[in-house]
Amino acid sequence: MNVIDWLLKENVSCKYLVNKYLLEKSDSEINHLKSRITEEGFGLILMNKQDLKTHLWGEGVYSPKYISTHYTLLELCQLGACLQQPNIIEAIKVLFKEMWKARGEVKSYRHQDLCVVAMMVRIACTAKFNDFRLREMIDFILEHQMDDGGWNCAWERLPKPKQSSLHTTLSVLDAFNAYSKNEYIYRINEINQVIPQASEYILSKRMFRSVKTNEVIHKDMLVFPFPYGWKYDILRALTVMVDLEIPYDERMEESLDILISRLDEYGRIKANRKQGGLHHIQYTKTNHICPFNSLRVLKVLKTYRNKQYQNYLSKEIS
Repeated sequence: MNVIDWLLKENVSCKYLVNKYLLEKSDSEINHLKSRITEEGFGLILMNKQDLKTHLWGEGVYSPKYISTHYTLLELCQLGACLQQPNIIEAIKVLFKEMWKARGEVKSYRHQDLCVVAMMVRIACTAKFNDFRLREMIDFILEHQMDDGGWNCAWERLPKPKQSSLHTTLSVLDAFNAYSKNEYIYRINEINQVIPQASEYILSKRMFRSVKTNEVIHKDMLVFPFPYGWKYDILRALTVMVDLEIPYDERMEESLDILISRLDEYGRIKANRKQGGLHHIQYTKTNHICPFNSLRVLKVLKTYRNKQYQNYLSKEIS
């Protein structure tokens, strides 16, 4: 039994994601697994926590973190669940109604946070949700790209930020990946043009270092919670780059070395502490082998360090 066999013995979400990203099975071959994600295991636990009268999770739309409707839908995205179910679509309608008004204007002096808008786009596109407000969100995101290629939630605050935020930029790339993969076409040519610019912004930081000082921007960028919320980390970033087919770049090297340094001899990684806040599920106890993160690291290595990836697959787990 190698690491892929081990992952295939895990929950149905893991089975689906392994087949999709590591074994490269077609959608027609694995849709039966995708459809089961909300019917058993972790996905069913999440679905059972939805209030069917209000369509909310956690009695809230965006908060409390991380059990609200917004973050539970994001969690379902991470599990690979099908979001085209009536109860989920109703929840997305509530999310849009409450979180996107007047083209994003929250108050007379500020708009909805860009990272929140990006996460909403990702959720909606994963559900193949069509609504005129989705196009407004795309306009909003494209309008506020900064000169360095990325985005910053604080774009309209004073003093204005001089550079983009890794957190916001990664959320936008996640959104654009879902938008493209689900075959939305509104302004798609412009989106395809800005994706390399935003990726270059992240790479210019060597994934996690200050350009000026070369210091680690924040220690949490080297911590990999699952599920994740809005925060940037190098595993999330590399995974999105794989999804967007960003070519290998030597500025990824240190991050790839860090990932490999955390793996055991079979290609598995332990869970970091979960992020603060409320959570529906603890998927893996801290410092225990984490199937979801192991899967994500292997997905990255398959593309950017294939020789080492193949080496892990050759090992028999004792």
